[in-house]
Amino acid sequence: MQAPRMRVGVYGDSRLSPLPDQLAQVGHDVSYLDYDPDPPSVEDLDMVILEVREPLLEAAVERLADRARRGQIFVHTSLAHGVQIMDPLEVTGAVVIALGPLSPRRWAVTTVDEVGETIADLIIGEMGASALHFTDADRLRLGAAVTYLQVVHTLRQDAVRLLSDVLGDAQEAADVADASGTLRRLPDVASLRAQWAAIDNPGQARAFRQASRRVAETQYNQDAELWAIQEEKL
Repeated sequence: MQAPRMRVGVYGDSRLSPLPDQLAQVGHDVSYLDYDPDPPSVEDLDMVILEVREPLLEAAVERLADRARRGQIFVHTSLAHGVQIMDPLEVTGAVVIALGPLSPRRWAVTTVDEVGETIADLIIGEMGASALHFTDADRLRLGAAVTYLQVVHTLRQDAVRLLSDVLGDAQEAADVADASGTLRRLPDVASLRAQWAAIDNPGQARAFRQASRRVAETQYNQDAELWAIQEEKL
């Protein structure tokens, strides 16, 4: 038997996650609320999703707490915050849940109690995804790890652009990048220095040096690490 369909309101200044769209795809009635200084009318909704940028989330929670009712579900989708930031809503008797997209089929979940955990698992399962549970303390490090991955992906794209400039062919550069494996060992320091000096884009050169330093740290390559540190001080 299909779970009851909910009336879901999305309150926020931007679309930060695929949650509203995925809930609509499985049949829930999803609508978007006006985002302004006055709290919207949410009393008739079963669930409210806060799609609010992190610096504005606390204020948005406080505004909605004036309209919340017991048993209503409130969800935010920020990886940087857990459920503690939703305390003003919880004291009204509402169910508070912190979600966060890790991938199209994986969501980070933090709840206060078993009721919230069960509801979160049902919602995520209904969307065909998996729930991974974290404490409030875990979420900031989790967010840092996800941002780190995104940074590395962006740096990879930047490296492909550099390769494309050298090869004069974007497709050739993409093919070479796709065929590249894991860096087993950094070049020796003389080679690193020469490669770094050959990059004429200052931003790319700085990223090359800083990324090389971090790789050197993970590989316990003290010579390469020292070179990167010394160049940073010049």
